[in-house]
Amino acid sequence: MKIQDGPIIAIQDSRGRSVRSSVQENLSLWLKQHLIVASLIVISCSLGVRLFMTLRSDQPALIKENADAATYLVPAQNLLEEGAFVNIFNQPEITRTPGYPTFLATLMLVVGQDSRKVFIAQAFILSFEVLVLYWLARRILPSLTALVAGLLAAFSPWGAVLAGFPLPEGLFLLLLVLIFFTMKITTEANNRLVIAVGGACTGSLTAAAVLVRPIWPLVFLIAVAFFALYGPKRKGVWLLLSTTLTFAAAPILLWKGRNHAVSEFNGLSDIAGQCASQMLAQRVTAHVNGQDRWALMKSAKLEERNWKMSIPRQDQERWQRAGAVFREHPMLSSYYFLLSGAETAIHPSPYVLSPGKLNFYGDYWVLASVWGGLLVLACLGWHYSAAAELQNGTTARNWLAAVVVVCLLLTFSSGLCFGAGSRYRVPLELLVPMLAAAGLSRIVFCRALSEQTETQRTSLIPASRTSHSKPSCN
Repeated sequence: MKIQDGPIIAIQDSRGRSVRSSVQENLSLWLKQHLIVASLIVISCSLGVRLFMTLRSDQPALIKENADAATYLVPAQNLLEEGAFVNIFNQPEITRTPGYPTFLATLMLVVGQDSRKVFIAQAFILSFEVLVLYWLARRILPSLTALVAGLLAAFSPWGAVLAGFPLPEGLFLLLLVLIFFTMKITTEANNRLVIAVGGACTGSLTAAAVLVRPIWPLVFLIAVAFFALYGPKRKGVWLLLSTTLTFAAAPILLWKGRNHAVSEFNGLSDIAGQCASQMLAQRVTAHVNGQDRWALMKSAKLEERNWKMSIPRQDQERWQRAGAVFREHPMLSSYYFLLSGAETAIHPSPYVLSPGKLNFYGDYWVLASVWGGLLVLACLGWHYSAAAELQNGTTARNWLAAVVVVCLLLTFSSGLCFGAGSRYRVPLELLVPMLAAAGLSRIVFCRALSEQTETQRTSLIPASRTSHSKPSCN
């Protein structure tokens, strides 16, 4: 017997009854009918892990050790105290976009400026990213697989640390999950008002995500994915697309206008130019000249500190220098761009255990095994076709494909940089749990169903005929 995507071919016993795995079927049905209980299980696990990691962390030490943290905290404090988005030198902040500092300023307004309280509150809020991911997975995957996805996300050490870290990646992940969840709800609606509101919410969340991490192509990625998933020929699609693009582009254009007004800089942020010049170009140069990439990166940063140029001129100079390297070595530049993105995607990043004081001998290889195992399961999950009927649901392959494309493109966009580990692969914290859960379901359900089917066939069919028809899973 061959199991396909869709109804299982039932095997009848002597009384004509279907032979199924009653425990798995009943559990799947129960999960489908008890959303609140299942959600409480997921959010309890998520809160427990994230608050545990954050409470064990020394937040002032983390801020001191991570140079990037202050570049978000100082604008947040200035925004709260002075009402202006300025850096430590009291100059208009251009490198950092306002999304994460505004989020921090809001938390400071509510709980005070004590860093420990701020990041405990942040970890509490960002813990709900796992719950939203679970709700999204329930609409894409069978109910039992969706619960496994939620639990994998809840216990991910990388995702847990990002929630309480003084950096924007945790907030970006929450917004990314909310974008897909809002898209899914909107595509299931038929009312034009709901469609318009869904497009506006999706566009606003996309703009917020871009203002947290300045990856502006996300606007077009989400718009194209939304258009394809909703249906190009479906009624209301142009209303949906125009509303989404309008609400996504407006805040971004307003921020670019602000940058031009305060410093004559026409971009969203100059961070891309910094990464291209200080990291990717230096990595290519290091390969060509047989030098150390880290030493060249530090040298480039030190040189830029002595520049006496305006912000627009500095950005132009960075791109000119990087462009010269890329034009001279196009193949090598492309290779290292992809290699840096791949390194980000697969590195185990044992530093995630440091904030919670949980490092141990061999932690690199343990985390490498865990992350590698999840990636292998995710690859299996992409070819998922395990017993859908046993789980009372099917897999929405088109939605899974959209998540794969968007998250992989976002992850590999980090190829401009190197050395940040799990920080830059944060979109995979959305993608991998769902695919890994699907892969695990494929293994468990196919094996269980194959064993059960073989046993039943042996009991009903003469031994001489059992070897001619064996169950398989695709």
